[in-house]
Amino acid sequence: MARKTQAPELTLCVGMKSSGSTWLYNVVIRILKEAKVPVAAFYADNFRMIPEGAEKAAHLVVKSHEPSEALLFLARFARGKVFVTVREPRDSAASLMQRFHHSFESALKDITREAEHIVALMRSHKVVLLRYEDGFHTKEKTIDRIAATLGVKLGAAARRRIFRALDADQVKKKIAALKDKGTFGDNPDEFDPKTHWHPGHVGDGRIGKYQSVLSKAEQKQIADATKAYRREFGYLPRKR
Repeated sequence: MARKTQAPELTLCVGMKSSGSTWLYNVVIRILKEAKVPVAAFYADNFRMIPEGAEKAAHLVVKSHEPSEALLFLARFARGKVFVTVREPRDSAASLMQRFHHSFESALKDITREAEHIVALMRSHKVVLLRYEDGFHTKEKTIDRIAATLGVKLGAAARRRIFRALDADQVKKKIAALKDKGTFGDNPDEFDPKTHWHPGHVGDGRIGKYQSVLSKAEQKQIADATKAYRREFGYLPRKR
């Protein structure tokens, strides 16, 4: 009789670009590894992007900016954990333009699509929400919150080790070392397949930067295109 194999657990790390989703992704991987859990970690927006053999791992950690309906169904079916990082979309666009030299048109296209997918996710899943403006990626207690959601009990030393390994200075050093190895080539959109760090990944973290980066017309275009997202996450101006 064939031996039954247990289906892997699933964690989705979803976020708008430049909202801290890569930091989150690396934290989840490190927490599970501290717990000695065999992990398959990768980027996927749909089933076609899931690498062959991923199902052999005990836990799948999937990073996504535009999760498909099928991927969201899988998360519901598997009772997966879902983390979502959000940021004021105009700041996200400004960051993409500054750090990766994306054109405004390219940033607008990406941000608009991602906003639509994330709003759809929020309407169908219970999620752990991490807001960029709260500085979640700069607070050690965020590690505990993520670990608790994953069902992992971390000691103080492990928590501190993970946090320090992923602070801005350490990530900059990691990116510099990857550059020296030739991981990225000359393309600012290239990334390290293991960590998903890009050469320009660490920005200035400034809130409201869009006001000095985007024209008034560009600000309005993004605001209009992401209205449902801005309403969902409280980025619409308060009524007086």
